[in-house]
Amino acid sequence: MKHLFTPLLPRDPLLGPVLVLAAHPDDEVIGAGGMLAWHARRGQAITVVHATDGAKGDPSARENDICAVRRREGKEALQRLGIGEPQHWDLPDGDLPEHLPALTERVRALFVQVQPRTLYSFWFGEAHRDHRAVAAATVRAAGALPADCRCLLYGVNHVVPGGTLFDTTDTYPAKYKALQAYASQNVYIDLPGMSEHRDRAATVNLDLAGVLYGEMFADLKPAELPHAFALADQLQRLLLRDSS
Repeated sequence: MKHLFTPLLPRDPLLGPVLVLAAHPDDEVIGAGGMLAWHARRGQAITVVHATDGAKGDPSARENDICAVRRREGKEALQRLGIGEPQHWDLPDGDLPEHLPALTERVRALFVQVQPRTLYSFWFGEAHRDHRAVAAATVRAAGALPADCRCLLYGVNHVVPGGTLFDTTDTYPAKYKALQAYASQNVYIDLPGMSEHRDRAATVNLDLAGVLYGEMFADLKPAELPHAFALADQLQRLLLRDSS
């Protein structure tokens, strides 16, 4: 029985254009902000999509218009990473599974339009139903991706169990500042502080001087997505005793 540590891989082979799928403003920065800042520094074209309007991001009703607030915060956060304004699809927050066919068609059309060489989307073991819907739409539309696209699947609710690790020590400060932009969300949860613990912990198995922060992804080809989705879904349901 051999070791199965997650490998630390170089970032240089990652090519643009880059496409990033997120359910809510902040998902993509939590899961991949360090890598997105790196792509921006390389001058690669980056398209970011926020699928929902973020309307359920203020359970205590602190803001008069949480959708506008989250849109503004999402734009500011991406600017702090060096990325332009995202696309806003404004689908209903919390209800993406009910709109899965339409979501899938929009994702498929975007794959055809952008033809990404690097795709960031959700890992299949996510818990939030909107995250899971974006993951499912990614799988259903995968045939429209270039065959050599690097599909880097990130986690928000759960850490990806293994795959590929990238050193983001140089870009972590930008990610931290980007997470500070989500003031409406940081009222409820300390996104910058929690990301610092999480990205630092990603390097636990490394003994390399100067590698202090990392981001971990399931690193798959488009043709591998359906099988990986099925395996992850079965395992998650088994662990949660979910027979639905």
